[in-house]
Amino acid sequence: MHRVAVLGAGTMGGVHVDCYVRSGQAEVAYVADPRLELAQHIAATCGATPLADPEAALRDPEVEIVSICLPTYLHREWAEKAAVAGKHVFCEKPIALSCEDGRAMIEACRKAEVKLCIGHVLRYFPEYEAAHDDTAAGRLGRIGVARLFRGGPFPVAWSNWYSDRRRSGGLLLDLSIHDFDFLQWCFGPVERVYARRIKNEQPPLEHALTVLRMKSGAIAHVEGSWAHPGGFHYRFEICGDAGMVEFDSTKSQPLSVVTRQAAGQGPGVAVPESPLADKEPYLREICDFLAYARGESEPRVTPEDAVAALAVSLAAIRSADTGEVVTL
Repeated sequence: MHRVAVLGAGTMGGVHVDCYVRSGQAEVAYVADPRLELAQHIAATCGATPLADPEAALRDPEVEIVSICLPTYLHREWAEKAAVAGKHVFCEKPIALSCEDGRAMIEACRKAEVKLCIGHVLRYFPEYEAAHDDTAAGRLGRIGVARLFRGGPFPVAWSNWYSDRRRSGGLLLDLSIHDFDFLQWCFGPVERVYARRIKNEQPPLEHALTVLRMKSGAIAHVEGSWAHPGGFHYRFEICGDAGMVEFDSTKSQPLSVVTRQAAGQGPGVAVPESPLADKEPYLREICDFLAYARGESEPRVTPEDAVAALAVSLAAIRSADTGEVVTL
C-alpha cells in the first residue's frame, strides 16, 4: 500500500484523494494546503493528516508519492522539492509555465531516480482513446482535418490565479493544452501554429481559436472558451479520406441544468466525467501511475510529451500576442 501526500486542497486535490482511496492501492497520509480549513475538509474524507505546510509531508520517510495539485506556477518548485526528498511525483497538467521549467523538473526527478508523471488525463477518456485507436489503425485513412472544442465558464480559484496570465498562462496554456496533447498523441508533432484570442477583464472571459499544421500534413482547428455560459462541454470531429469520427459530450448527457454556479459563480475548474462508469479517466490515470511507480509498466503520458504539449501552447500564445504564424 503506497503512502501518498497530496499538495493542494482545491478541486483537483479532492479528485486525486478520491482516486487514490478508490484505487485500493494507496493510503493518503497527508493533505497539505496553506488554506488549512480546506485541507482539513478533504483530509476528513480519508483519515489523512491536514497540513498548512507541505514541507512536513516531504519530511516523512514513509511517504513514497507526492501528488502536486497546486497552481501551475508552483509546479516546478514543489516537484523539485519532492524529488530531492526521494518521492515519486504525479503533477497535474500543465507541467509548468515554461519548457525550461518542465525540463528542469524532468532532470530533477531523473537525478533523484524517482518517477515523474504529468496528468494529461484526456488520453484516458474512452471517447478520445477510441478516436486515437481509429487513427492509429488507419481506419479513417489519411487524416485531412480535425476540429476540437473545449469550453465552459471562466474557472474561479484561490486568489483568482486563473485570471493572472503570469501564474496560469491563460486559456491556451491551461485549457487548450488538453487538445494539443491529444493531437500530438494521434498525429505526431506540430509544425506551425496560428492563434487568435479575445479577452475581457471584468467579468473575466477568454476565448481562443488555434489553427495547427501537423508535420503529417493534417490541419487541426482547436477552439477553447472560458466564456461559455452553458456549462463545461467538449467535442471533436476527425476526418480522413476513408471515414470520420465525432463526439459531442452534450449528446451523452440526458439532462443539462444551467445555474448561476455552473455559469461561473462557484469555485473551481470543471472536472468532466466519462459516461462509462467502468472507465473513469482520473481513476485509471492514477492506477496507471501507481503501476509505473512500482516499475510494472510505462506511462501513457511521458514528461517529454507534456513538455511537447506545453511548447505548442506557448507557440499559440506567442502567435496570439503577435498576430504571426509561429513555426515550432
